[in-house]
Amino acid sequence: MKCDAKASEQKSLIAALFITGGIMTLETIGGLISNSLALLSDAWHMLSDLTALLLCFMAGKIALKPPTKDKTYGYYRVEVLSALTNGVMLAFISIFISYEAFNRFIHKVEVKSLEMLIIAVIWLIANLLSISFLSKHSLNLNIKAAFLHVLGDTVSSIGVIIGALIIFFTGWYFIDPIIGLMISAIIIYGAGKMLYTILHILLEGVPKHIDINELKESIKNIDGIIDVHDIHVWSITSYIHCLSAHLTVKPWAIKDLNAMLNKVKQVLESKYGITHSTLQFEEEGYKEIGEIHNFQ
Repeated sequence: MKCDAKASEQKSLIAALFITGGIMTLETIGGLISNSLALLSDAWHMLSDLTALLLCFMAGKIALKPPTKDKTYGYYRVEVLSALTNGVMLAFISIFISYEAFNRFIHKVEVKSLEMLIIAVIWLIANLLSISFLSKHSLNLNIKAAFLHVLGDTVSSIGVIIGALIIFFTGWYFIDPIIGLMISAIIIYGAGKMLYTILHILLEGVPKHIDINELKESIKNIDGIIDVHDIHVWSITSYIHCLSAHLTVKPWAIKDLNAMLNKVKQVLESKYGITHSTLQFEEEGYKEIGEIHNFQ
């Protein structure tokens, strides 16, 4: 990723950090005053948001460090580990909110709906501002993790506003823990999807947008290439994809491997977004001695 794009991401994260910190403080005070579990639940969620944004900011900074002799791919995986931490944190917060909601069903608590409504409206506006900053960079897995945090908050804030109105007009206080459970469900759903994506990257799975068989055919369609084998495709982070493969070529193609290499790399980058590739060319009839793995 270009440095200017990274700088833009960092500015968006800083803006979202200030907004989230302010709203978390407001929600905590408002939740304590109004006795609203929905507001307090999201104040706890916002604390995780704040931590998530800080982790994203720090991971983004570390990822900018150049590769070293020990870390030949650089520090991009720090972003994936940051997103993993965020996902696990969200799962624990969801469990805690659910526990508190069930307690509220057993022990009824009076909720001050007007205060709850005012805080929720301010919260919604602030979340929309944060979304506007982060949505521009949501292809980055690290930023996407923070974006999902804030998106969950936005949906939650709408639910809290509806709940506050219902409580204000009906006095049905049981609506508050129901909204808490809804917030919990939204959080765990987003966390589950994110953790699945992260684990897929850590297990070096093929990126979701790439069909390995289609990729092989695209390479074989280049004049002079007979076969593609021992092909491996994986991701360093959500936006850096790599490939290694053995290409069997016709004897006449051996004479101009540079031209063929450029053609293959052009297909890989333009069609599949693979920017780092290692290719081994083999003349037709070549047999490798001592080969251990042959996955594809």
